[in-house]
Amino acid sequence: MKKIVVVLGVALALAVGVSVRSSLHARSLRKQMTDLQVKLEKIEAKLQPLEAKRSASKRITKEFDIPAGSVQSLSFSAAVAPGTLSGKWRSSGEVWRGADDSISGFTLSDPSDAVLDSAFRNSSGRFLVKVSSPGKHTFFFENAGPQRSTPRRVFLDAEFKPD
Repeated sequence: MKKIVVVLGVALALAVGVSVRSSLHARSLRKQMTDLQVKLEKIEAKLQPLEAKRSASKRITKEFDIPAGSVQSLSFSAAVAPGTLSGKWRSSGEVWRGADDSISGFTLSDPSDAVLDSAFRNSSGRFLVKVSSPGKHTFFFENAGPQRSTPRRVFLDAEFKPD
């Protein structure tokens, strides 16, 4: 009987030891988990402004036709400012056997209708402008005038990147 009591005592001591060790291990794991959660929150806070910038970037790739004697506009909204809008455009009259590829005018305006860039009587152009205020910016392509009796196809490739 004494042996059984001793064996039960040893088994109980082992069980309590394992339980205490498990409890300490669980506490240690909970602390590590809390510490990792705090680190994750700090990393997310640092990444948030970068994510906002990335999501505010815009790529504009369009191809469209402008009938003779008309103006075609295309707008995009800059969600944040300041930033940079850069890109290129080209026009072609080849599809309609136009005398040339040029359009009579290109204008880029900001939300207050101030002209940021323009070109006249060209068949292509590049632009690099500073966007100082958020809001709707508009590209105008004009195919008007006495020598513009055929449509023009315009290809626009632009990108807005916040600073």
